[in-house]
Formats: sequence, C-alpha cells, structure tokens
Amino acid sequence: MIEKNQTSRTYENIRQKIITGEYPPLVKLHEMDLAAQYSVSRNTIKKALLMLERENLVNIEVNKGATVKSFSVEEVKEFLDLRATLERFIVGKTVPVISEEALGTMQSILDTMKKFMDQHNLLEYSKNNLRFHDVIYSACPNHTAVEMTLRLKLQMRKYNTKTILVPGRDVNSFAEHSAIFKAFKKRNTAEAEALVEQHILNVKKTLEENISLLFL
Repeated sequence: MIEKNQTSRTYENIRQKIITGEYPPLVKLHEMDLAAQYSVSRNTIKKALLMLERENLVNIEVNKGATVKSFSVEEVKEFLDLRATLERFIVGKTVPVISEEALGTMQSILDTMKKFMDQHNLLEYSKNNLRFHDVIYSACPNHTAVEMTLRLKLQMRKYNTKTILVPGRDVNSFAEHSAIFKAFKKRNTAEAEALVEQHILNVKKTLEENISLLFL
C-alpha cells in the first residue's frame, strides 16, 4: 500500500510538471535523478513513467529512457479538429438532459470568469474555463466521449492554456462561453453544438496565427 501511494504521488508530481511545462517537451527524464528528487526508489519511478506513457505524456525507449512527449504544430491542429467534433457530440447529448442546478453552476462560473477577465487574471480565468467545460462533461450521459475528450485535453493542456495569453483572446473566449451558455439555457441543441464546435476551432485558429508564441 505504501509503495502504491508513493507511485501515485510521484506520478501526479511528474505529470503536473509536464502539463505546466516545468518539464518541457523533449526533456530527458532520468530515473536516478527523479528517484533522488522525489526520495523514492528507481522502481517507483519506472512505474510512474509507465503510467505517464499510457497517457501519451512521455516516450520510453529501450536503453534510452523516458522523454517528455513533443507534438508538432500539425499534430496539435489535428487534435483540435478531433476535439471540436467530440465536443459537438458531447454538447448534443448534454443539452437535453442537463439539470437546472448544473445550469446555475455554469452561470456562476461564467460570472467568475468575467471577474477574472476584467482583472486580467488569466491564470484564474483559465482555471474557471476548465470548470465551465467540466460541468458539461459531468452532465453528459456518454462517458466514453467525455473520457476521450479529457485525454486529448490533457495532452494539449500546455498549448491550450497558452492561447489565452494572445492579446484579445480572453475577450473572445468569454463571448464564446457566454453564447454557449445562452444556447444551453434555451435548450437549443443545434445552436449549442455549432457554438462549441466553433469555439474549439477558434482556439485552433489562434494557435495557427500565433505559432511562435505557443510553441516556444
């Protein structure tokens, strides 16, 4: 049990540093260094790295060790195209069944997003952006689609969160989320589907127009 907990904690710590970019793409993850850093055995590190490999966050090669996964611009664009399709599907399944309580939560999160946007606190804005979408995912009856989407978002987190740093993207993002919410509130499935798909494609467009910023 202790070893299992150590592996889980180590996995979560390394995972978080990959997502935030503290361990950037293509950096080598040396087992001995990580074992010393986290005060665990190399076997624990091996297990944690295998878990990260299953999430497509690291590559492990025989006799070469582990490296943080790197994605090309084209791969990220392909991920976003796929995510746009999945998000549209999820919304289509969710609008008819989402509860009034969940809609109230979405409204509250939207109000919080507006507050942080006005304060130019983009970090907290991004956190609440994730919460907004999580309400939709939680209400979706198709758990397989949600799981696939969350896996894609995890792999693309470094790039998705950076798009909010592009001047003007916060204002556009908030307008897009507001429109999506209004469509949910009206129970207009077709409108909500189109809006969420366009929202993700706008993220893709922002990425295409700001490659030098987002792929540092």
